[in-house]
Amino acid sequence: MYNSRTWLNPLNSDSTGSVVAFDGEVTDLDTGKKYPQTFLELADCKNKVRLHLTSDDTKELFVEKMKQLNYEIQLFINHLEKNI
Repeated sequence: MYNSRTWLNPLNSDSTGSVVAFDGEVTDLDTGKKYPQTFLELADCKNKVRLHLTSDDTKELFVEKMKQLNYEIQLFINHLEKNI
């Protein structure tokens, strides 16, 4: 199992922001059945986005999505740093 939760803002900030990365087994509270769950969740004080491994994708495809996301974020960081 992998379960990581990271706050993005300083502890003394009035704003919230977080990243949650999860890969493991969860239990359905209604049925008690266990099933796999994999997701990356980005949140701030007003919005939340969860990218999750669906039954239509393989774990390899999900990893490729995460790599593409990482690449795009790095390009955006580079742009912002050049324009500070």
